[in-house]
This record gives sequence, C-alpha cells and structure tokens, in this order.
Amino acid sequence: MADIESAYLERDQMQSTNLRDEYLQHFLRNEPVVGIEYEAQLQKTLLPHISAAEISRFAENYRTTCSCLIKTVEPKACTTVEEVKDIVSKVQALEESGQIPPWDEEHIPDEIVARKPDPGDIVSQCDFPEFGATEMVLSNGMRICYKCTDFLDDQVIFSGFAYGGLSELSETDYLSCSMGSTIAGEIGVFGYKPSVLTDMLAGKRAEVGTKVGAYMRSFSGDCSPSDLETALQLVYQLFLTSVMPGDEEVKLVMQMTKEAIKAQERDPFTAFANRVRELNYGKSYFFKPIRAKDLKNVDPIKSCQYFDSCFKDPSTFSVVIVGNIEPAIALPLILQYLGGIPKPDKPVMHFNRDELKALPFTFPKSVVREVVRSQMVEAQCSVQITFPVDLKGPHVMEEIHFVGFLSKLLETRIMQVLRFKHGQIYSVNVSVFLGGNKPSRTGNVRGDITVNFSCDPDSSWRLVGLSLDEMLCLQEQGPSDLDVSTILEIEQRAYENGLQENGYWLDRILRGYQSRFYAGDLNVSLKAQDEWRNKVRSSLTKVTMQEALQRILPSPCTKQYTVVVLMPKLPRLQRLKSFLFSGEKRLGIEGKVLIGTTGTLVLAAFWWKYSRARNVT
Repeated sequence: MADIESAYLERDQMQSTNLRDEYLQHFLRNEPVVGIEYEAQLQKTLLPHISAAEISRFAENYRTTCSCLIKTVEPKACTTVEEVKDIVSKVQALEESGQIPPWDEEHIPDEIVARKPDPGDIVSQCDFPEFGATEMVLSNGMRICYKCTDFLDDQVIFSGFAYGGLSELSETDYLSCSMGSTIAGEIGVFGYKPSVLTDMLAGKRAEVGTKVGAYMRSFSGDCSPSDLETALQLVYQLFLTSVMPGDEEVKLVMQMTKEAIKAQERDPFTAFANRVRELNYGKSYFFKPIRAKDLKNVDPIKSCQYFDSCFKDPSTFSVVIVGNIEPAIALPLILQYLGGIPKPDKPVMHFNRDELKALPFTFPKSVVREVVRSQMVEAQCSVQITFPVDLKGPHVMEEIHFVGFLSKLLETRIMQVLRFKHGQIYSVNVSVFLGGNKPSRTGNVRGDITVNFSCDPDSSWRLVGLSLDEMLCLQEQGPSDLDVSTILEIEQRAYENGLQENGYWLDRILRGYQSRFYAGDLNVSLKAQDEWRNKVRSSLTKVTMQEALQRILPSPCTKQYTVVVLMPKLPRLQRLKSFLFSGEKRLGIEGKVLIGTTGTLVLAAFWWKYSRARNVT
C-alpha cells in the first residue's frame, strides 16, 4: 500500500521510461493500462476488505494435489523424484491430520523507540543560499546539512559518513571484523530481529542501510516525508543498539553465511571478479575473498563488537538530508533522534583523515593477460581490461574531472569500433575507481580505469586487441573535434538532469564534505567543484584531451595493463589440446619437449588398453 501511495503522490513526476515499460507490457502481454489514479483507488478500496480467511481459502488452490509442479535447483543432481514425493506426502498427511500448528507470531512492539530521547540543541548554523542548503552542528557533535527540494513529492534521502574503517585493522583482526556487517545484520542492528522489524515497518516507506568500507563507515536511507520520523528512529537505534549474538543465532547466521559463500564460489562471475581484484590490487589479506573454510576462524563476538563501535560516536559523523522536507516538521525530529544520540564519554573511532592507514595497493608493473574458466550452463564470455591511474601534483581535482571526460570518450569510441563497425557486442562500459589511496588532503589519488564488455568466447582476444588499438590511436592521434563536442554535450546533459535529482545533490554535498579542499566551509568546497568543472570544460579540445590520455593513462597504453577473460570450461580433451598449444607458445623448445613427452605417454596408454582388449578376446 505504501508503494502505490508513493506512486500516486509522484504521478506527475514519473519518469517517461516507466510509462514506456507499462505500454510495452500492454503490447507484449496484453496487460491493462488503467493509470495510476485508478490503480491507487482500486487498491485503497479493495485491500482493507480482504480478510485472512479469504486468503486461507484462496490458498487451497495451491495444495500439492492441485496440479503442482515442484522444481529443485542444486549444484549437482542429488535429489530423486521419489524423495520429493515422499517429503510432499508427509507434509500433506500432517496438514490433513491437523498436526501442523498455527504460525507462532512473534511479539511486534508498537514503537521502534520505546523511550523518546531528549532533543539535542543546535550549537551553530550556517545557510548557503546559492545551493539552497543549511548546515547545523548539534550539541552531540554531529554535523547535519539539509536541502529542501520539490523534485519528487514522496522522497527524502539521506546519508551519513565518518572517517576510519577496515584499513585500520591488523591482519589478525581483519577476517572477523570484516564479517561484522553480515553477522550483525542478520541478528539485527536496529535493536530488533530483521523479521520483527519487517512487520514493524509494514505500511511504512522507510529503510536504512549501513556500510563499513576501507576508509569510511556510513549509513544511508530513503523514506517518504510522512515516514521521516520512522527513518530517523532507525538511525537512533543503530547508534544505541549493542548487538549481542546468542549461541543459536550465531550457529544459524554462520550456516547461512557459509551457504551464501558456497553459492558465490559456484558463480562464474564471482570467480572472475575475485581474480580481477586479486590481480589488480595484489594478494594482500584485504583483497582476498572469504572462503567457506575461513569461517571457522571468525569470532562472531568480535565481529559484532567491531560493528557496534563503528556506529557509536555521533560526533564523528556528517549527515546530509535531501528531499521534500518541511523544516518546521523535520527540524524537531532531527534534533530529537539525531541530536538525541548520546555522545560517549571517550571518543570512539575518532580518526583524522590525513592519518588513516593506507591499503596495501599494488598494480602490476607490466602487461598481464589471464583466462578464468568456469563451468557454465550457457557459454558466456566477459572481458575486463584495467589500466592504473595515479594522479599527482597541485591540480589533482582538475585531473579528476579530466578522468571523467576521458572515460566517456573511451566508452564512446570503443563502442563505435566493437559494435557499430564490427558488430560483435551490444554495449561496453568504461568505469573509474579512484579510491585506492586514503582520502587525505595532500596525497596522490590512485585507482584505475576499466573497460568491460561481454562477447562471444571465440572473439574475445580479437576484441581485446581492437580495444587496445583504438585507445592507442587516441593517444597517438587524438580525438576529433566531433568527439570533443559530443562528450561535452553528453556531460552537460547529465549535469542539467542531475540538478533536478535528489540523488545528485546528496552526492554533491557529500563530495563537498569529503573534498581535500574542505576545511570547515562547505560553501567554499561546493564553489570549488563548479570552478574545477568549468575550468576543465573550457580547456577541453582535441589537443588537451590527447595530452590527458597520455598523461593519465600509461603511455603507450599497451605497456601496462591487465586483461582477464571469463571463459566457459572446456571438455577434458579440448583442455588438453589447449594446454599443449599454449605450452608450445609459452615454452618454445621446452614446450616441444613437453608435447613430445605427453604424446608418447598418451600413445603408450592407448596401446596398453588396445593390447588388453585383444588378450581378453
């Protein structure tokens, strides 16, 4: 009901793509298009009159005797038809004899916060009329910045962050603490079990999530303006809850985590992503994927204690709130639930951004090309080409904007070659990661630029070569004037659209606080963002883009990169042929000796088997 109410309130602000998809389903599946007004009225009229008894009667249509189809999905076929029939018949017999007890309803509290906290005070306040934002520092030290918008009538989004994360941990503590979010999340980080909290939030549109990264801890949320109090109550509970795992809870959570990890290990794309990360960022403990066998070394108590400490001290957090906010209503709620978070007697995880511990981050110094083979139902192939980025000097922020323009240029040109010229792919994605170094105000900015696409397995290496050739051509000859004007137009359109979106403003204000030039004045930081963007845009020509390609990427780009290709696993005979062929190319004379030796062994085995067959007959 909350979803349909939200859609109704934003009916005049709906994206055209939503309407397009609705008409598409009408054309393909003959689904009725009744309009959001009628759909909302229909649900509001009918839902309150649907009783539990009616649902129970309707559920009779889904008994196993009513043309029921049961499908099992397993890594390997283990379950037999007879076993499934036996289980179904047992359940049916229990149901018919009335031996299945009613569902044991858990106690659902009426309020998320049992005792309302005393409101905090505003210590200082500053308005930024150019950006339509207001900043407050509360009595518990938490910094709040809010911006009122009318882009969407039923949306308020927020995010809070604090410096200091997993990079501060020792290798011995890392495994247990890195599992903190997973274990605590399954037990309940808001003071209630997830199943109970789900029932408490029924009919409300409010959600809050957490993240503990390398250099930051953060929480974020999305809610309806009418449910802002509920969302802020969840944040309040996050800071006050101490997750205490019981023996049964730990056993259940660890089993669920083990099964989830096993499922990931069977996923070809997880193996592919793990190898890419290991290759590009080194084999340190921080980038090592967690295996099922590692779970025996996890201390759940330590995991939960670390998670609790991540969200304990409000004075370390800066919070940004954007959306359809009515200050007269929202401010008392902010003061009560965010300002009411008690500040601990001693600072907890209070870090200086310039003194954070850097990650062990090492990119290969030369070219590395690898194939990851995985068992697949349908043959698929994914390719990732990665180039290191290391931005230095006094104009780092301008360089960051250059990286954004270069990524769009590379994406456009590689797409033209691979799709429109050779017709081999549907899409290509060029993405940027600049979070390799700690977020200090003076250090270099390190990361990478990646090129990703999916293709036919037989064409993968040829397409890798075409992509590298196109990038090398851009470095040596530069882009055309048309390329530059196209990129500028795409960026301008994205910028204009972003100005009308809550998510854009949330991200922009957060980047203002996290900027290396932020020194307490958000207004200065936000203005500097515009100045850097305008400076780079005005200087962008085919010559400056070519220089940036040579300066930011390895020059030439073919001298330092990694490429990992995900391929389907070959049959055994084909794998042997592939190994022999690759061995010959890789080892030269030694490879030929290896091939000769292997061939002799295969021939001897064949004659041995043949002679045995003759002796038997």
